[in-house]
Amino acid sequence: MEYYMPDIPSSDFLSIFVVSALVILFGMAYAGFFTLVKLRILKKGYMVAAYGSWLVLVGLMVYLGELLRVEPYTQKVLIGAMVGYLIFPHMVYFLLEKVHQRFEHEQ
Repeated sequence: MEYYMPDIPSSDFLSIFVVSALVILFGMAYAGFFTLVKLRILKKGYMVAAYGSWLVLVGLMVYLGELLRVEPYTQKVLIGAMVGYLIFPHMVYFLLEKVHQRFEHEQ
């Protein structure tokens, strides 16, 4: 089985670079807003900024996939990863809360 990856035009390099940088920034924004709201450093209204950052992140990943000319299956994997990135902080926070509740009074 031979795999062929089409060449990416050099004119797309800057776009790929900028979109990749924005993926990192909006990923950090989602994680940061989510964490700060859960730690009660920011008000709950800022959770909108976290989910908004995630939505922008999904759009950037789709656009990055188009710029890189990935196959449809790979594009679906990227979107699946974004769903995981949405769910993972919720799971971590839930587990930390349960551990804290269970072992808080044992000292």
